[in-house]
Amino acid sequence: MTRHQSRHLPHEVLEALERYRDHHFRRVPARRIGSAKSALKFIEETGFCSAFVAGLGVPCLREAIVGEREPVASEHIQHDYGIVMTWRIKDELPKKRQVYYGKVIAGRPGFIARDMLSAFLRLRAAPGGHLKLYRNGMLSQCAKLVMDALAKRGAAETRALKLASGYAQARSRAAFDRAMKELQEKFLALKVDELADPFTYVWDSMEHRWPDALAEARALGAREAAYRIVRRYFEVAAFASERSIARVLGVAPGLVEYAARRLERDGIITRGVRIEDYAGELAMLREFVR
Repeated sequence: MTRHQSRHLPHEVLEALERYRDHHFRRVPARRIGSAKSALKFIEETGFCSAFVAGLGVPCLREAIVGEREPVASEHIQHDYGIVMTWRIKDELPKKRQVYYGKVIAGRPGFIARDMLSAFLRLRAAPGGHLKLYRNGMLSQCAKLVMDALAKRGAAETRALKLASGYAQARSRAAFDRAMKELQEKFLALKVDELADPFTYVWDSMEHRWPDALAEARALGAREAAYRIVRRYFEVAAFASERSIARVLGVAPGLVEYAARRLERDGIITRGVRIEDYAGELAMLREFVR
């Protein structure tokens, strides 16, 4: 089947695909997560997942803790079991370097398993570091100054970074927050701790925190990295449009297409599938295509 020969399937296939996700996303009570140990196993099984936000097409830790699809948050989040447990785990596991945590899944907080981190770094951490990005107009002034401070000082609290970068004034808060999000999305900096009194975050550079993963990434080809990510996606999530995979995971569309074509040649997925009452073409595990 070529890319332009769409295969049309009945609506029931979509229901079967969602049941597949229910199992692998742990959106069923019998498979819900009850501890940090089982959360680590979940992240390692899925390869990557969002922390709090469901409905992105990737597994969600909070969903897996509650054991249902897109659970409604409690009006008072301090009484929401799923949110409270997710909050605790997103501090505990990354602090031990058991997983990576940052705003990396559709710009939202998410986890990446250790065995998948080098593939993401190969595709999303630009070579040459923050100064090269800044010189090429791909990094904001505030983000550049924050990275300068981290390179000079090492791990630092939010307040110290605001002062060092000159963005400590109240009117600069939005610019500083955008810069920290930008640094996480580009895998340049990450949060490594939270202090309680007074409450603050501690940040560090990827070069200092994950030098081993960065070294592995430099030895990995871009196409192979994309193949690893896209293959794991289909193994866990079963189906999606290639465009949505690129958008949510921050992988270049051309690399997603390459990986999908290779998966199709390997007999793992079928591309160019349409499902009744579902807009657009999908790629999905071949077992669902009859």
